[in-house]
Amino acid sequence: MILCPTCGKENQDHYKFCLGCGSDLPRAGADEKPLATTTPPAGVAAVQMEHFVPQPAKPAPAPAAAPAPKPQPTAAPAPKPQPPATPAPKPQPTTAPAPAPAPAPEPAPAAAAAPDATNCSSCGARIQPGFAFCGACGTPVPGAAPAAPPVTGFAKDSARLVLIQPDGTEGGTVEIPTSEVAVGRDAGGFFGQDAYLSPRHAVFKSNRGETVTVRDEGSLNGVYVKVAPQNPQEIRSSDVFRIGQELILFEAVDRGAPMADGTEKMGSPVEGLWGRLSLIVGKGRLGNSFPVGGDGIILGRERGNILFPEDGYVSGVHLRLYCEGKKFFIVDLGSSNGTYYKVNGRTNVKPGDFLLMGAQLFRVDV
Repeated sequence: MILCPTCGKENQDHYKFCLGCGSDLPRAGADEKPLATTTPPAGVAAVQMEHFVPQPAKPAPAPAAAPAPKPQPTAAPAPKPQPPATPAPKPQPTTAPAPAPAPAPEPAPAAAAAPDATNCSSCGARIQPGFAFCGACGTPVPGAAPAAPPVTGFAKDSARLVLIQPDGTEGGTVEIPTSEVAVGRDAGGFFGQDAYLSPRHAVFKSNRGETVTVRDEGSLNGVYVKVAPQNPQEIRSSDVFRIGQELILFEAVDRGAPMADGTEKMGSPVEGLWGRLSLIVGKGRLGNSFPVGGDGIILGRERGNILFPEDGYVSGVHLRLYCEGKKFFIVDLGSSNGTYYKVNGRTNVKPGDFLLMGAQLFRVDV
């Protein structure tokens, strides 16, 4: 855990910003220095070995050296049995196999085989050797993604849901056949351990391996699809999307048509406004609301029209909402953790798309 130096709130080790006050967390400060001194104990271990080996070796020869000169006269008869000492050369052939340790250089290739860590081409996060995806943004690692297909035992036209763990590795796979299959806590496995999943959360169906149909089964927390960065995603009134830990409801401003008798509904002036964003703070409960008009607005943690300084999962400049004619769009501006829109009714997703269900991230494979 990382303790915020500003407000004292405890944060996870991978957080960059405090969720209590939004301050930068110490990444290379005092918390890491003690680890740096204890992590590479190679130098310390070498010194300890020098202390331990010489200490027993020094007292041993000291007592042996004192009595050695006295028994020397008695040692005179020892040279007479030298003829039987002739078997000494026989054990020499036994020493000949000593060259067997020659295979010792074999471990050398093992050290050479260890790959180096790389940086994510999308967000720049550090990726450990062997990871197929970036743990920060989910971007596939070049050359490592093809390792996913070696999954066997699935039908030809089926698809797969692959669990992506926080470090970017694959944590499990679920087959999606051409017939409908339900996913939720009742399915057990890694689904059963997620308290944010409903017992019957969603239904999936493979469309001959080309796309996958997702249908939310009225779950409490919904199913979210990741928006491709810099690619406008159309949304409609009453749609919900997610950035960081924020759930946001979009509503188009519409007073409605006059009543049949010609009476119009009263309301506050809306000149220039075409929408409204509201934070979802619970089931059926809304928090702060923000009017939207003109050329649209920017959402982020540091810069924009609507800021979330306490959410460390929101990027500095995260998302843009704008209107073209009578259509509304959201655009992810290259955020680290992505933007997700909530599935309404039946939705088709493509291979490579990412889904958020409960507290888990999944990738669609075919």
